[in-house]
Amino acid sequence: MVNVERAAKFSDEIGGHLMSGHIMTTAEVVKILTSENNRQIWFKVQDPALMKYILYKGFIGVDGISLTVGEVTPTRFCVHLIPETLLRTTLGVKKLGDRVNIEIDPQTQAVVDTVERVLAAKEAVQKATQES
Repeated sequence: MVNVERAAKFSDEIGGHLMSGHIMTTAEVVKILTSENNRQIWFKVQDPALMKYILYKGFIGVDGISLTVGEVTPTRFCVHLIPETLLRTTLGVKKLGDRVNIEIDPQTQAVVDTVERVLAAKEAVQKATQES
């Protein structure tokens, strides 16, 4: 079972997050908490180096579904799903141990990588200045 959605056209109004379909890694379903009107699914990302791009209230693609990130720990993150999302996507049938495809928000990735490069360059300049 897969999630299928028509591609947006330039004239379309965008009501959610932009998704490209570029899978960065996979994740395993490690915890599912269900309440009356909500399901919380926790994922452990296969490549922990990518956790720096997964931010609280940021967005992430899970099996092609654009979702807002709930909580984040150093090795895991969760999403909160309403009944409508569970009915209209494949996330309603996920169980512990299932693997999902993960797409990282490219804008978040660009910002994080740029900040890291700028800070590293600044640190290198300071170090070189101290050594002279």
